[in-house]
Amino acid sequence: MAPWEFQAVVLAAGKGSRMTEITGGRPKCLLPIANMPLVWYPLRMLEREGFLDAILIVADTDKSEVQAELEKCNLTIRLDIVALPPGKDDWGTADSLHFISEKIKTDIVVVSCDLVTDASLSPALELFRKNEAAVTMLFLKSMEVSSAENLPTPGPKTKHKPERDLVGINPDSSRLVLLASVSDFEETLPLSRGLLRKHPHLQLHSRLLDSHIYILRKWVCKFLDHERSLSTLKGELLPYIVRKQSSKPAPIAEDVSVVGGTVKKDIYQFAEESNIVSKVMPKSVYNDHWGDMKDTYQGDKIRCYAHIATSSFGLRVNTLQAYASVTRQVLQIWEKVTGGHPLVRLHQSAIVNSTQVDDSTMVGEASHLAEKTSYRSSSIGSHCTVLSKTRIANCIIMNNVKINERCVLNNCILCDGVEIGTNTELKDCLVGEKHVVASGEKHDQEFLADEDVLMEI
Repeated sequence: MAPWEFQAVVLAAGKGSRMTEITGGRPKCLLPIANMPLVWYPLRMLEREGFLDAILIVADTDKSEVQAELEKCNLTIRLDIVALPPGKDDWGTADSLHFISEKIKTDIVVVSCDLVTDASLSPALELFRKNEAAVTMLFLKSMEVSSAENLPTPGPKTKHKPERDLVGINPDSSRLVLLASVSDFEETLPLSRGLLRKHPHLQLHSRLLDSHIYILRKWVCKFLDHERSLSTLKGELLPYIVRKQSSKPAPIAEDVSVVGGTVKKDIYQFAEESNIVSKVMPKSVYNDHWGDMKDTYQGDKIRCYAHIATSSFGLRVNTLQAYASVTRQVLQIWEKVTGGHPLVRLHQSAIVNSTQVDDSTMVGEASHLAEKTSYRSSSIGSHCTVLSKTRIANCIIMNNVKINERCVLNNCILCDGVEIGTNTELKDCLVGEKHVVASGEKHDQEFLADEDVLMEI
């Protein structure tokens, strides 16, 4: 891939609205997974794919913290970290692209900060190039959000109802012809005769995971900059473009006066083909379909495609369930999702006096684990202290946590700054930022947090 062919844009300004229990004290993009910030994983993926630069969009209040954390990660990809304007934290993903429109010089690859995957971008990029696509989306086979030990998600029991998409793909050409949410339909799915005539062989999927990797032609970004009513990529822009494939350009009246007003542009006025493609296409014998004598691509000027990475691991860390699941599995798939990046299981500055730390436990910078403590399948962040006669299993412990003597913690998530009192037992619990659990308490499947945090959630 030529370095000037695509620009990478990583969206990391989201607040994690479906996992507020653990994002109250830190940006979602900095949630720790194997003691690396969440956003490191898609950035590392872009490095593997040969990207030299990336635009990273973050919230205004998070820029300095994100920059400081990523400086510790030794990434080789050069980052242009762009903060959204103050007070615009509620902007949608398309709004974020509006904001950086002047920085977009080529076709772009949009990536979400919450994706952990070993999928390669190459097949999707090749599909995009070969067909002069307007949009190409990368889908993954939907994975169960669980762990090998089938542990429950820490915190109170909740029914997790995953959002599902209806994705219609022509398997002969990989054309993406339908994109909608399952919740938009009740019992029937209307399909036009024109769509079925054009794509008689159509596969409908309802269990694909949208990776939120979108490859967009530069002209799509220009259209998006013009059509400011579209606020989100997944919910508005992409379904709109997929529908527009089957439509015809709106007629342009020659006698319309533009004095005192503006003429609304149709998307077809933005759709561009390269000079080479426009000259070669009419003379080419290539065709992407059979059964008629219509032009290549059946004359469609706007074309959308989808690639399904069937054998790849992939999860989007956008719920508490997904966060717990990825953290439990990441060491098993580390080689694949990081491309062989060195794994630092015990940080060199950590003081580990315990002799009972198994190979599936990680210990972060400047943490102190006292003797006569035991650890199994747990992730311990930086600057944590664990005193003697404490047992920890299947736990996610963030930074600056203190766990006093004679505690038993099983399958818990402890957010930043938590303190656990002496002789405390916690099972399947979630403890909010800076909360203090009093000595001698026992809790099972609870969310423990200060009152102001509970009110906010």
